[in-house]
Amino acid sequence: IYTGFGRTGRWFACEHSGIVPDLLCIGKGMSSGFPISACVGTAKVMDRWPESRGEAIHTSTSLGNPAGCAAALASIAEIERLGLVERAADLEAPLSSMLQELRDAAGGRIGQVRGRGLMWGIECVDMTGAPSPSIAAAVVSGALRRGVIVLAAGPSCNVVSLSPSLTITLEQLRFGADVLRDAISELS
Repeated sequence: IYTGFGRTGRWFACEHSGIVPDLLCIGKGMSSGFPISACVGTAKVMDRWPESRGEAIHTSTSLGNPAGCAAALASIAEIERLGLVERAADLEAPLSSMLQELRDAAGGRIGQVRGRGLMWGIECVDMTGAPSPSIAAAVVSGALRRGVIVLAAGPSCNVVSLSPSLTITLEQLRFGADVLRDAISELS
């Protein structure tokens, strides 16, 4: 759900590995945030559901909502019309470079920087290299004070998660990277 509809520079993240899943759960990326969900699968798997007698057996909260379906169709059309999947792929290299520069200037507070397209994680670590949720929380707060919303994620809550809009400009990405650099530099 989180990695679909162009976020990683492909329609779905599994395409980077050449994997064709039996089932693919998709959601809000399909409608640019409007509530919707779906499960797409091979005929072999989907045909295992018995015929419906009026109620969807494999239902979910947002399945089949007419407004959600309309939003999804419009969103997919805009993603295609604007070439946003390709755009996310094109922005991967410059964003990677910006984040590597950020890592190099962070004084050991950033471990790995990893991602694809417009979906990235910045691992915050202490001076021993151990996960540091407190550094991630401070970066999140510092960025928010400067007008940029990022979230802490990961099992240790030490990864600053970046998932900007697919329509973000290179100038806006640079601004975001500068905000993160400033937030990290103010740490004691």
